[in-house]
Amino acid sequence: ILGRREERLKSVADELGEDNCRYYVYDVTQADGTTQIYMQVEKRINRKITGLVQNAGIYIDKHPMDFLPEDYDSVMNVNLRAPMFMTIGFLKYCNMNQAAGNIVMITSNRGLFGDYGPYGVSKRGLIHYTQGIAREMIGTEIRVNAVAPGMTASEINEIDTSGDMYTSSAKGKRVLMPEEIAETVWFLLSDYSKCIHGAIIPCDEGDYLR
Repeated sequence: ILGRREERLKSVADELGEDNCRYYVYDVTQADGTTQIYMQVEKRINRKITGLVQNAGIYIDKHPMDFLPEDYDSVMNVNLRAPMFMTIGFLKYCNMNQAAGNIVMITSNRGLFGDYGPYGVSKRGLIHYTQGIAREMIGTEIRVNAVAPGMTASEINEIDTSGDMYTSSAKGKRVLMPEEIAETVWFLLSDYSKCIHGAIIPCDEGDYLR
């Protein structure tokens, strides 16, 4: 697992156990399209990397007229620029190793319908990019798909999983658990989904069908 905050990474790695999880401190906004980060991680875990889950994201909520240019830049850098250049580096890494690869983007159902903020715009862009890369990778050993969660109990939404999971903002009236999203991601990373390529899978109980 990669992320900016070592304390948080270490906590997750300790919970899962060293045999199951290693961590590497890295800010994905520093991704430059090279293989450097993948080579470093490969050395750390002593095995080739075959899958990439693009899960970093930030959300800024404001009135449509209150957004600032720096809000736009911050969101786009994390939610769109970073996965684009992480993907470019991973494709080069797979090509260098003549190896198969599997990429899963974490977008959002807010990228499936109109949105006025940079978050929804960035997630729509990520969906567009996912489909574009997938099209280019047809016939290769690289698969690219995306998961589009709805309201999920996560840090970005400031929802405690031990609390009330009711929400009036979703048609299903409940907040999704992160495990539900993770199971879908795991499916896309597995050989059970080897015929799926270029798909955007909504994980929101149909809330995107507005």
